[in-house]
Amino acid sequence: MIDGFISRRLSSKLLLLTIGFVMLAEMVLFVPSIALERQNWLTERTQQAGLLAQALTGVPDYEASEVLTQQFMADTDVMLMAAKRDGMTELMLGAPPEAAANMVEIDMRVPQRFPSLITPFQDIFSNGEGTLLVKSISPVPGQDTLELLIPREKLRMALVDYLKRIFWLSLIIAIITGGLIYWAMSALIIRPVKRLAEEMTAFRENPERRRAVHKRPKRKDEIGQLEREFIDMKQSQRAAFRQRERLAGLGLAVAKINHDLRNVLTSALLISDRLSMNPDATMSTMGERLTRTVERGIGLTEDVLSYSKAETADPQIQDTRIAFTIGEAAADVIAQFPGTQFRNTVDTELMVRTDPDHAYRIFHNLFRNAAQAMAAHGGTNRRLQVGAEMRDGLAELRISDTGPGLPDRAKENLFQAFSSAQAHSANTKSTGLGLSISKELAKAQGGDLNLMSSDESGTRFLLTLPLSN
Repeated sequence: MIDGFISRRLSSKLLLLTIGFVMLAEMVLFVPSIALERQNWLTERTQQAGLLAQALTGVPDYEASEVLTQQFMADTDVMLMAAKRDGMTELMLGAPPEAAANMVEIDMRVPQRFPSLITPFQDIFSNGEGTLLVKSISPVPGQDTLELLIPREKLRMALVDYLKRIFWLSLIIAIITGGLIYWAMSALIIRPVKRLAEEMTAFRENPERRRAVHKRPKRKDEIGQLEREFIDMKQSQRAAFRQRERLAGLGLAVAKINHDLRNVLTSALLISDRLSMNPDATMSTMGERLTRTVERGIGLTEDVLSYSKAETADPQIQDTRIAFTIGEAAADVIAQFPGTQFRNTVDTELMVRTDPDHAYRIFHNLFRNAAQAMAAHGGTNRRLQVGAEMRDGLAELRISDTGPGLPDRAKENLFQAFSSAQAHSANTKSTGLGLSISKELAKAQGGDLNLMSSDESGTRFLLTLPLSN
């Protein structure tokens, strides 16, 4: 259970890692510190031995000397102390051991700035047998050297005791440091991340449910940026959900009115058929145009319904004189926007493989958008032009106008459905379906529709359609 808790909680991992890192740092520092402790332990005994040597020289009383030597031996664990004078050895206290096996000589007469890092561990991991012969300079005039004989076990026990004290001290420091770091990291990172994880879980389970409103975080670090990005993501996702609901409602509404609208258009189609049979040539021509317009209106209602159901009607591909379709779409748009100059440079003999109704809708959408933008912009220079080139089995149809150009926000979502940014101008009322449908219609026929450029001099689109064989 504890292992599972530690493996799941970020705070527990952080606390354990902090304690582990502090202990590791203490271990690195322990190596030179224990070497220094060994040197200090030996130095302390040589200094006390020097003081004892001075005291014994100035104290002739045997009983006082005996008290000093016994106290010195009890405090320092020295077994024997001798002085070297003119090459002669003078025993000052203790008695020589019967056997001098495993004797390790340590010369303290030359001070070491950097003590050995390995020797303390040799003492700790030894069996404690043997003795240490420590040599130091005597402070008594006439004496050359003091020699101390100390059991090696006493040094080993002192170093082991130091090791234990350092271990517990390091552990206490690690726990205190880990607790402080844990508290700081918990306040700065862990609690905000935990709260963010809970909000993400709640948002995943029920994206539309709004929880208690929190103030927008003002932190300037990565956690604050993450919280702000999550808030913005929730808002954008909820907006997308609301748009999806509206689209679903639109599809349902279109489905309900589609039947009645088709009945109305069917009646209009009967009237236009009668007008097309009128003996008057003008009335007959207007009737034929009205018939085609009503038929396209019926097709549009069906296409909008198909779009709301995420369905696309299959195009009826046939060889088409595209120049005539372009002219027909331009005539209908210019009738709505008088003053627009139109120039069609497409060869009348150019044949492409396309659905005439779909091609009409593409050009009608492009021409209407351009005419609306130029009319909203004002001015007398309102020109609309279409040209064509043949390349790699495709007809490249270039549609250009002299409008004000598209704003930057419109370029980002130009072919996205139900995006008002599709309109050329902010004053243009657009449902946002025109360019999206046009691009889909072009792709369904083996072509494509793309924006070539848009600036202050106008906007240029490129429509590609397959050439007839």
